[in-house]
Amino acid sequence: NLRGVTVEVQKFEDFSWLNASYVPVLKQLQDSDTQSYYFSGHNDDGRTPIKFRNPKYLSMLNHLRFYIPEVFPALKKVVFLDDDVVVQKDLSALFSIDLNKNVNGAVETCMETFHRYHKYLNYSHPLIRSHFDPDACGWAFGMNVFDLVEWRKRNVTGIYHYWQEKNVDRTLWKLGTLPPGLLT
Repeated sequence: NLRGVTVEVQKFEDFSWLNASYVPVLKQLQDSDTQSYYFSGHNDDGRTPIKFRNPKYLSMLNHLRFYIPEVFPALKKVVFLDDDVVVQKDLSALFSIDLNKNVNGAVETCMETFHRYHKYLNYSHPLIRSHFDPDACGWAFGMNVFDLVEWRKRNVTGIYHYWQEKNVDRTLWKLGTLPPGLLT
């Protein structure tokens, strides 16, 4: 039964506010060093594995999750699913979960050590080392319940921008949207 369900299709191009003056990732894409790093296949003496230089990690679609409150300004709560999540039953109960003033409800992935912060972040950097526990658990980033009211109150998008701007030289983390998500 799909009664009450709404599907809204929007084009990325319709969001005029998603531009390089507001979005750090788009600003980085215009930077010649960033373009060289991701797109020219430059040789850095083998220090950076090729997987860390995959331009898909700069795709705005991967970063759009950090702008959900702006894409849907009237919504109070969102269930966010990555495109590779297979839904096998009704998820409507997720909207009833009390997040207790937390911005994000997600499943922790602490079973294996490769889901700990130290696997995603550069703990030799003092900014990371002084703010985050290396043994903190990550979570299943592809399935989240976001409280958009709390998100807006806490300016989560602004915090995301802060970390993206701090990592312009790629010294805090190398790969993807999960590291800035963990920091944010």
